[in-house]
Amino acid sequence: MHNDTRQAGPVPQNSTRRGSDLFSWTVFPIALFGSVALSIFMIGDGRSIESATVAGLLFGYGIVIIGERVYPYVPDWNRNHADVATDAAWAGTTIVSGALLRPAVTIVGGGIGASLSTRLGSSPWPNDWPLVAQLCLALIVIEFFQYWLHRFEHETDWLWRFHATHHSAPRLYWLNAARFHVVDISLLNIGFIVPLVALGAEPAVFALWVVTATIHGICQHANMQIRCGPLNWIFSMAELHRWHHSPLVQESNTNYGQNLILWDIVFGTRFLPTDHEPPKDVGIPDLPGFPMTWGAQLLSPWQWDRVKSASTPSVGPK
Repeated sequence: MHNDTRQAGPVPQNSTRRGSDLFSWTVFPIALFGSVALSIFMIGDGRSIESATVAGLLFGYGIVIIGERVYPYVPDWNRNHADVATDAAWAGTTIVSGALLRPAVTIVGGGIGASLSTRLGSSPWPNDWPLVAQLCLALIVIEFFQYWLHRFEHETDWLWRFHATHHSAPRLYWLNAARFHVVDISLLNIGFIVPLVALGAEPAVFALWVVTATIHGICQHANMQIRCGPLNWIFSMAELHRWHHSPLVQESNTNYGQNLILWDIVFGTRFLPTDHEPPKDVGIPDLPGFPMTWGAQLLSPWQWDRVKSASTPSVGPK
């Protein structure tokens, strides 16, 4: 009897490279379009909007969380940088604040919508369009409001105090897509809810926008190898957004799009150089004293002088 004592050798590098390339080019379309398609299918199949939303989100989250471990963009970013608890706390804050804010904002949007319908004679929203077409329209409309809010947050000192929390992240990975000060995320939610309610969009459109924005957001911040090619002219994806988290102001004050890069193209703030890679050091270098715990970040906009003072080196006696 012959015993084969040969052992399997290492996986050829070209095979590993092919797997990495295949992953980087397909992970974003699969995560985003797969999540949205699943939600649309379930809605069309008569499932509740809530269950369709949850299913779409779980599908996308699963792909991204696993993808970060298999093909990380920066391996060191998979290590806990003493930031997970803070990011998780902000994620919980985002969920709670959104639930509390939505009823009041819906009333405001409904009042605007009633006035529009009276003036126009009917709801201006094309509810007879296919859901995919309505979702595309919602993305374009909402993106306009959120683009300008995001841009003002970078260009206005008072608003930057709230948005700085998001840029304080010491690395980029899926969970810090939720690292937003409660005032910051509330303003973004107002820019999402009011236009859709005022224009008369139905709940299914809201749900699909939430799935799209959430999965796009975690892909945008994901520590995964992602290549988008022509899609970088449509979506504000990771290759663009990593520049937005650059420690250099001239690089970070670009690519303001939350989901689409459309308005950055229109207003000249799209930035994607081809001669070098995005920086792997992120954060706010001119605010080294910015707090890193949830409670301190929550209070930081109202203690801004203290934050700036903590970031200024003390000068001792000569």
